Amino acid sequence: IYSRSPTVCEFEGRRTRMRVAARLLLLVLPYAAAGRTTIFSRKVLLPDSTIVPAAVTVDGSTITAVVRCDAPPAGCERLVDLGDQLLTPAFINAHTHLPMAALRGVEGCAKAMGGDVVKDLFFKVERLMTPDDVRAFTRMGAYESLLCGVGLVYEHYYHGRAIADALSDTGLAGVVAPTLQDLSGPGVPWLEQALLDTAEIADDERLRKCGIFAALGPHATDTVSDALWLRIIAQAHASGGLPVHAHLGQGVGEFHAALTRGGAVDNEAAGLTPMRLLEKLGVLDAGLPLALVHAQYATEADLLLLRRTRHMLITCPFSHVLFSFPSPVAQWLAAGAEIACGTDAAASNDCMNVQKELRLLSAGYAPFAATHSSEMQMLWSAPATSSASELAALADGVFAVRQRTHETPSATRLRKPSELLKTVWQTPGRLHPHFVAGAIKEGALANFLAFDLTHPNLWPAADIMAALVMCDASPAIHSMMVAGKWIGREPDASHAPAPDFRRALLDSDAYMAARTEADARLAALLERAGIRLAI
Repeated sequence: IYSRSPTVCEFEGRRTRMRVAARLLLLVLPYAAAGRTTIFSRKVLLPDSTIVPAAVTVDGSTITAVVRCDAPPAGCERLVDLGDQLLTPAFINAHTHLPMAALRGVEGCAKAMGGDVVKDLFFKVERLMTPDDVRAFTRMGAYESLLCGVGLVYEHYYHGRAIADALSDTGLAGVVAPTLQDLSGPGVPWLEQALLDTAEIADDERLRKCGIFAALGPHATDTVSDALWLRIIAQAHASGGLPVHAHLGQGVGEFHAALTRGGAVDNEAAGLTPMRLLEKLGVLDAGLPLALVHAQYATEADLLLLRRTRHMLITCPFSHVLFSFPSPVAQWLAAGAEIACGTDAAASNDCMNVQKELRLLSAGYAPFAATHSSEMQMLWSAPATSSASELAALADGVFAVRQRTHETPSATRLRKPSELLKTVWQTPGRLHPHFVAGAIKEGALANFLAFDLTHPNLWPAADIMAALVMCDASPAIHSMMVAGKWIGREPDASHAPAPDFRRALLDSDAYMAARTEADARLAALLERAGIRLAI
C-alpha cells in the first residue's frame, strides 16, 4: 500500500530509526516514578473551580486520591511539594491534525485558504506521506502541544498507528481516530488498514497506560459512503462504544453533496443537510459518543437532533477565521449544545495552543457583531456635513448593537472564565467511555500543569481563572505531568534552581533527534510534491 522515498530511505535506515525511537523513549521513561507519587500544592484547582490546598496521589497513569490538607502529608511513597504553584488539569485540544505541522507556511497555503484548502492543497500533499513521515511530523506537533500545556489531543489523521506511536514517543496523551474515507480523499486506498489500526490501538494495553486511546474517524459526509458510516457504527460498538470523531458541515461543497444524496437538488423535496444525513443513517441515535467538528453549515433544526449526554460540537476559532468563518457558537449554546474547543491543524491556524483559542471564543464572537452591522456601515458612511445630533444618533446605534449582543445569555455565559475553561477541560475530558480527563479528581488521567503564579504573564494573579483564559499562560508553566509521567524533567523537591520543563524538553537528545528526522523527511516530501517553503 505504501511507497517510500528513496532519498528518505538512504537518510533513515531501519537501524537509525530504531536508535531514534530508543532515544525518544528516554524522554518519558526516566520521569515515571516507581510506585505512587503524591503531589502537594497549596493551590489545587478542583472541578468546582475552587482553589484549595490539597494532596493529589497518582498511581500509574491515574489519579487515585485527592485529599484537602494544609501541609504535605507524611508517609508518602514519593512526595513532590509544589508549594504555592497552581496545580491545574493539562489542557485538552479537542481537534487536531498534528502531522500537518509540516505544512505550516508552505507555498500555496495562503492562496488555497481562499478556496477549498482541504482539497486544493492538503489532499495533494497527504497522498504522498508515508507512515514514517507521519510519525516524524506528529512528533513535532506533539512537542509543540506539550510546550503549550496541552496534555491530551483528539487527533484525526491518516496512518493512525504511526500517530499513536509518535504520541508514545513524546509522552503526549491522545485519542487517535485514523481517518476513514471511501468516496474521495487520500485515505481511500488505506481504508482497511485504517480500520485495522483503530482496532489495534483500542486493544493495546501499553498505549492505554500511556494515556493513548482510539476513536472512529470518518472524515466527513462527502467523503464517507452510507455503507461505511454503518460499518463504522458497528465497529465502534464492537470496540466498547468508542467515540466517533468526524468533520461535519465544514464547507459549502459538503453541504451541497448532502443535498444531492438526499435527492433534493432542483426540486421541492425536503433536503438533507449533513446532520440530517447522519440522522437518516442512524449515526445520531446509535448510542455512541459523537464529536462533530466545525459545523459552520449546521442549522438550528440540525442542532435539535443532538443529545447533550453524548454529542459534542467542536469549534476551532482561529482556524475558522483563517480558512472559513467562525462557527455560530452563541446559537449553538442557545440550542443547548455541548461545546469543546480545538485548534485544528497548524497549517490552518498556525498554532497548537488551545488556551489561546479561548480569547477569541470569549463572548461567543459578540464583539464582532457591531463591526459588521448596518449601523456601523451607516456611521462609516456618514457625510462630513452631518450634524452633531445625527452623528451622535449613529454612534448610539452602533453602541446599542454592541450592548444587545453582549447581553444575550450565550454571550454572558461565554464571558465567564469557568465556562470557557470547560471547553478545554471537563467537556472534552468526559467524551470517551474508557477514561476521564480535564479534571483533578479520583479516577481521572493524571494530566497536570503547575503554574508559577509569580511569572510576569500571570502577575499579579488576582483573578487566576480569568488569567488562564485571557493571558498567554504557557510561559508560566513550570512543570507538566501527562498520564502519570513528568514531561521534560521532574520538579526538584528541594526547590533547587532547575530549568523549567520546556527548556528541558527542547534541550533533550530526544527532541534533537526527532527534529533532525522531521527536517529531512519534510524536505523530501515537499520535493516530491513540487512545493517549496516560503522562506
